[in-house]
Amino acid sequence: MRWIRLLLTLAKARFRSKVNGSETTCVNFRVWITDIDVSVMNHAAIMTIFEMGRGDFMVRTNFFKVAIKNKWFFPNQAINVQFYRPLKLFQKAKVYTKMSFVDDTWFYFEQKIMRKGKPIAACFANGLAKKGRETVPTAKIIEALGIDINNVPRVKHELIDQFHESNHKMTEKIIENWEL
Repeated sequence: MRWIRLLLTLAKARFRSKVNGSETTCVNFRVWITDIDVSVMNHAAIMTIFEMGRGDFMVRTNFFKVAIKNKWFFPNQAINVQFYRPLKLFQKAKVYTKMSFVDDTWFYFEQKIMRKGKPIAACFANGLAKKGRETVPTAKIIEALGIDINNVPRVKHELIDQFHESNHKMTEKIIENWEL
């Protein structure tokens, strides 16, 4: 059921207004019975909602159209999610997505799920564009999208460094130094 929701969001995004690289997008959603464990929305469903938000953003900036034309794909490297409050069956909420920072290789996204002005969950994710094994420079993507470079957040902020530090520590502990 989640993939149907994701596909519907991508289809609807084609008919929504286009956005540039600095705008925040918003997608409304409702918690369905397939999203809950016992009585609250489960974490996998919330991750799908965040994916919906990023997908909506990418369709509305024309990234998907350009990516298909150029045979690019967009894998995430890391996603950090914080959960604050539960969502219950049939509750309505919104997912907001904005591009936080772009360097020569990576795109960084900030997202939040809100309900009645209260945070439900927050997400910070980074990804890059690939063509086969080749990494596509962000400048090439921005140019292909026809986005004015001034509409792309290029000022590195503290959250980026914290994100990298946290990911490095996790990789070091779980991948490199895990005693089996």
